Amino acid sequence: MKKSIKYILLFGVGALAGITAERNKEYLINAQFIRDHWHFRKVISNQEAIIKADKTMIILAFGQSNSADYGEGTYTCRNEVYNYYKGDLYRAEEPLLGPDGSGCSVWSRIADMLIDSGLCNKVIIVPIGVGSTSIQRWTEGDCRKKLDKTLDELVKDRIQLTHILWDQGETDNVDGTSKAVYKARLNQLIKVIRDKGFKAPFYSSITSYFPYNNNYPLGINPHITGAQKEVINERADVLAGPNTDSLNLAYYRQNLVHFTEKGLDEFAHSWFEKIRDSK
Repeated sequence: MKKSIKYILLFGVGALAGITAERNKEYLINAQFIRDHWHFRKVISNQEAIIKADKTMIILAFGQSNSADYGEGTYTCRNEVYNYYKGDLYRAEEPLLGPDGSGCSVWSRIADMLIDSGLCNKVIIVPIGVGSTSIQRWTEGDCRKKLDKTLDELVKDRIQLTHILWDQGETDNVDGTSKAVYKARLNQLIKVIRDKGFKAPFYSSITSYFPYNNNYPLGINPHITGAQKEVINERADVLAGPNTDSLNLAYYRQNLVHFTEKGLDEFAHSWFEKIRDSK
């Protein structure tokens, strides 16, 4: 009898674990699960001193895969670059903590360029990009929850952003999102951030290029880029990021979508110029 109960319990636990794994299989098999639980990175102890130091830039960086650690190769920071993640501060190390990719980001390169140029002494990156996401997921879906949680953590830790960098548009190209709808959602996304008390300039890249599943010449969707440009032109608190659609040559993109190391270098320099020239 006891053995039967034991087997029933084991079966029940196994079944429950199987159901949980099935429902969360995407999370379990990608790099996010490993970095959530076993990243083994050392928390910075003097977090407050770094945050309050003179000439420290604090950058929220998000969007879809090209903002989310999907780049080729790796990169090692040469300056004081930090990664804010779930209320803690770490030395920035690729892949950054926060995005869902397992490759390399553009943000570490940008941070080094900003420091090398003398625009700042330190950079704190708050990266939360998620691959293949539409703008709707950031305004009302699962990514909105991730954004809200991150902003709430920043508020709790009394961290004020200095820059907000948005790089997204490819999925909406494929989805056929209209210009009016994308524009409304981008304004809604900015409102989410403003309503949390963050007044830093919001930079929107001009991004739509995707080489598959659409009928636009060169894979560039004028409805998406038109919406991005209109929001930039109509709002004083929104600035132009780089035009990533122009970085579509084969040596810039692995699998025609994500950036090679050369592509990341160009992408980073384009972002750096936009931030530098807006000062």
